[in-house]
Amino acid sequence: MMGEFYICFLNMTLLLHLSHCQEHQGAVEVHHISAGHFFQLKCSDDDDTEDRTTVTWSRGGNQTLNMTSGVEVRGEVLWFLPTDTSHNGHYTCESKYPTGSWEMKFVLSVDPGPCPVPAENRAVSQGMSEVVFCRQQDVLGLDPTAHIRWFKDCSPVDKHGETIIEEDCPKRLRLVNATESHAGVYTCLVEFSLQGRNYTATHSTQLKVNKEKVLLKPQITYPRKETVTVETGSRVELVCSAFLGVGEGTESESSMFWTVDGIHTDHIEQLNVTKTTILHRSSGVYGRSTLSIYEVRPEFLNVTISCIARNALGRDIGFLWLQPANHSGFYTCLCLCLAFSMVVLGVAMCCLFKVDLVLAYRRLCPLVSKKRAPDGKLYDAYVSYVHGDGLSRAEMFALQVLPEVLERRYGYTLFVSGRDDLPGEAIHDVTSETMRRSRRLIIILSAQSASPLHPKMDPEDQLPLHQSPQDHPCYDQQIGLYDALIQNGLRVVLVEIDGKVDYTSLPKSLHYIRRKQGALRWRRPSSGKSSSTASPNGHFWKCLRYHMPFKPKGALKPQPTPGINCSIELY
Repeated sequence: MMGEFYICFLNMTLLLHLSHCQEHQGAVEVHHISAGHFFQLKCSDDDDTEDRTTVTWSRGGNQTLNMTSGVEVRGEVLWFLPTDTSHNGHYTCESKYPTGSWEMKFVLSVDPGPCPVPAENRAVSQGMSEVVFCRQQDVLGLDPTAHIRWFKDCSPVDKHGETIIEEDCPKRLRLVNATESHAGVYTCLVEFSLQGRNYTATHSTQLKVNKEKVLLKPQITYPRKETVTVETGSRVELVCSAFLGVGEGTESESSMFWTVDGIHTDHIEQLNVTKTTILHRSSGVYGRSTLSIYEVRPEFLNVTISCIARNALGRDIGFLWLQPANHSGFYTCLCLCLAFSMVVLGVAMCCLFKVDLVLAYRRLCPLVSKKRAPDGKLYDAYVSYVHGDGLSRAEMFALQVLPEVLERRYGYTLFVSGRDDLPGEAIHDVTSETMRRSRRLIIILSAQSASPLHPKMDPEDQLPLHQSPQDHPCYDQQIGLYDALIQNGLRVVLVEIDGKVDYTSLPKSLHYIRRKQGALRWRRPSSGKSSSTASPNGHFWKCLRYHMPFKPKGALKPQPTPGINCSIELY
């Protein structure tokens, strides 16, 4: 069985080689080339390369090529380095195989003229596109850095506009929308180096442009399937563009029109179609049609609007849909912007009117909230000031002005040092106990607090601010500052009266509190007004009440009194 198969295989191989020999026996290839250029003749059949044993070249029948100048045999290829008119003639290559041999004949015609002879002919219809190839792949394989130049009728190609385009892969010229001016002989000149010598190779193509008209099937370029957002009741213009073909007279063979929901626009009064505009471009003839909708009505929304281009070869359709504009995103963005603006405005108002808002809340809180549990405190504030010889400004403010407003008009309970002290009490024990039973510590300072009569104390000693006339220290301020800074149990309110206070001459604890939370500043009333009266609506008193605890239930209501010039400075 295997022997029969092997014999059959040998018979099939022999038949194939015999048929191949008969096919190529007597075949002749004619090459028209120009003198002075590199050229190759190949004696090859890619299918039989592996089976071939020898290749022999000859010229004019029996003449060998060993003595021919400028011609070299390299394997199965005949190289002309370069061609010359003496190379005109007949060349034969004979290939031998184990089963036989065959030969191939070539006729080489070398033209001495300056213009290369066309090696191939091509034809293109007017208005169509065509490609001219540079068929020198073997040469480009020898030198990848080879330089290519294109000529038309022995002159460099004028690449004007978009009608002639040079492409690199593969090496070729593309002629767009061919006209009669494109007809001629196109030559690619390849300049390359081989074994240290420079050569040139050429390939020429004769291009003929036929004048017949070319009709192609139209194609809608826009719209294909588009959705347009419109406002109901507005005017809208829809544009349709289409490729109609190439060559002159194409527009007479083509037409464009519109339909709305399958109805021709000629039957709809609210619509108008402009005359089709013809555009001649390098790639062909294009048409543009405009559909004008004078008023977008509900019946035009969400229905198919078609643009149709047609000629004798067929038609193409583009589709459009109108949809009403959706303003929900705009309104949502508007609401968010308004809400953000209100938040920013609210924060700004809270910062600007924080004191008034807190005081208003305190007035309303007793009406809506339950009674608070007692906190064990007896006094709303402990008032401390610098004692001096005689009635100082700080002492006058602490004994007269402050009680007039906070106690008599707003019902606060104050413990004023120097007023509520009882003779004979142990000052240290009483002061400490009174501080623990107070909710705030009000320290009143004036420019006299750091006068030469009261020199600066050592800040590390935490001594009192001054010495009293009886040579007793201001122990209440020392205890209050200790509770505020160390135990963090008592809030301190600094009040400056009659000008700026120099804290550099005071203990660092007061300087620290001044820098951390600021101080309230009170100025004496203008001349002609009693210093013992003050307007409860003044900004100073609002700020002081803001720092005070809630007003006790059942306190007296404020009564209008002459105004006082006061301000607050926070640092």
